[in-house]
Amino acid sequence: MHRRHALWILMLCLAPLLAACGHPWKTSRQAVPNPFYGKGRFGVVPVTFHALEVGDVTEADWMAEKDDEQRLSWQEDKAAINEQFTEALMAQAASDDVIVVMATSAADAPFFIRSNVTFYEPGIFTGVFNMATVLKATVQITDPAGRVLDEVLLETATPASLYNPSSGGRARVAASQLGRLTAMYLLHRARGED
Repeated sequence: MHRRHALWILMLCLAPLLAACGHPWKTSRQAVPNPFYGKGRFGVVPVTFHALEVGDVTEADWMAEKDDEQRLSWQEDKAAINEQFTEALMAQAASDDVIVVMATSAADAPFFIRSNVTFYEPGIFTGVFNMATVLKATVQITDPAGRVLDEVLLETATPASLYNPSSGGRARVAASQLGRLTAMYLLHRARGED
């Protein structure tokens, strides 16, 4: 009887780990046959923030409560999110034999990476009560004309801590995580993995 209990407890403990096995993205569209198999060159365009929700309100409503300095700070954070996403994407992809270049024209690459941040939770750090910063993005891989071939949904969270107390700093870390996840997806598709 005790062995059954021990086995049951072990299975319950391992269930979350087994459930976590899988891809760190949610696929909403995937071209068949795989047009990226064996292809290693992609162009990345700047990150967009269309229809962005901040917490439980629209970006416009969130900004309406901010002063000029806070609005400027948010614009700087958005530029940094783009920069961190792009740098991490390019670095991770290069380490895995997939090349990502800045897309300036249709001649740059046969496929384009278009990322739109759809959700931002700034989080909070008070020392007593902390809440992580969360970024969610829709990443599309398109042909140069803009036709969507693949689309994945990504989410990252960066804990608030004494070492990373500012929401802008956490947003930058979360953006880097999004870039690395995107590179993992590209590699996955270029290798023809399921």
